[in-house]
Amino acid sequence: MTKKIFILFLIFASIAGCTRDDICEEGIATTPLLIITFNDIVEPNQRKAVPSLTVETVETNSTQVISATTTDSIAIPLRNTGLQTIYRFKNGVGTAAPNTDVITFNYTTEDIYINRACAFKTVYHDLNARVQDEGSANWILQFEIETTDVIDETETHITIFH
Repeated sequence: MTKKIFILFLIFASIAGCTRDDICEEGIATTPLLIITFNDIVEPNQRKAVPSLTVETVETNSTQVISATTTDSIAIPLRNTGLQTIYRFKNGVGTAAPNTDVITFNYTTEDIYINRACAFKTVYHDLNARVQDEGSANWILQFEIETTDVIDETETHITIFH
């Protein structure tokens, strides 16, 4: 009889000790991407697609984030291990006259605890940008920072005019 009670106790203890898997559920807010839209410099309220846009990091072993895509908006990551991210924006990749502009994004970071499964997300504050000046060779003619806080992906953070 004692043996049966002991076995039942072990079974109950093993079942009661189980917890759900710690998987970050879909739909939980994570570190947001930087949302950039491209507008026409002549008609500032009109979206204007960039032909064959490629966005890549500037490191020696650069990584392409966007590859030869014609689009009027993109979502790209910012580094969460530093206070700066630099990208090369290449317009017209694969054409006779591609043009590259370098943009430096500066910001401060804040890590926010989500839960045990998802851990932390990083949000960005005090966002500003600088396009490397190439005189008349720049294809990015102007930009406007729509919000200095990158907290979610529901709105445009920067508008680039070309």
